Amino acid sequence: MYRLVASDMDETFLAHDHSIPQANIEAIRRMRELGVLFVPASGRSYASVVESLSSVPADLLDGTYVISYNGGTINRMGDPRPLESHSLPFETVRDLFGRGKTFGVGVHIYQCDGTVWAANLPEDDKRYLDGHMAYQEFDGVSVDFLRDVPLAKILFARHDLAFLHQMAEQIGAVPGTSFTFSSGRYLEYLPEGVDKGHGLCALARILGVDVAETIAVGDSLNDLPMLEAAGLGVAVSNATDGIDGLAGYAARSSCDDGILAEVVEKFIESQAC
Repeated sequence: MYRLVASDMDETFLAHDHSIPQANIEAIRRMRELGVLFVPASGRSYASVVESLSSVPADLLDGTYVISYNGGTINRMGDPRPLESHSLPFETVRDLFGRGKTFGVGVHIYQCDGTVWAANLPEDDKRYLDGHMAYQEFDGVSVDFLRDVPLAKILFARHDLAFLHQMAEQIGAVPGTSFTFSSGRYLEYLPEGVDKGHGLCALARILGVDVAETIAVGDSLNDLPMLEAAGLGVAVSNATDGIDGLAGYAARSSCDDGILAEVVEKFIESQAC
């Protein structure tokens, strides 16, 4: 019996235009009727996720939680103080920033408080972020201004996954970090051991829920640890990087259709009969 559904946000719960399909809102409503918790899980910050959920009626989100920074932070909805949080040392971020500069790609650096600094962004990334996620630009020369600020992650932006895979291989292992890929355009470096699977398992422990009683939904490689950790992993039909072949269930629905409606119909309502 499933008690919790954790869903990635971008290109999964949100449509390609960053809106929320009405079918997803109705699916959350039905899950609440059946006692199943909806939990958004994103690589973005808690505040950014909450902003993206602004069109969801507040009563449908009451008492839920947010997994952000790819499992690095867990918040109770409505409370900006994290229940669990991980960060990268400044020296590690500075090292990665220096290595990344040689590839001529865009960079995002995320403070733990949700502030995002960006430099050298390609035009397609600016269009992707426009109206979707706020950021502040910096000159891209140095990150020393962040020396005394808690940092959650750093990522590199180029809409070319093959290039980013080669970039990660050339950068090589960086002590204290792990990396992943997301949205078909980002190479992300996180604290070692942090991923969405870690976040889902940590939240399950907090709630006293067996992780086997969870469903995870996603579209990209950064979602795969969560799909593998959950009792059931679901890949949307627009999934990338072959994760549809690795998930327990490859959905017919895309992010534009409202993937949660299919999840509720096939796996939640059936258990209520």
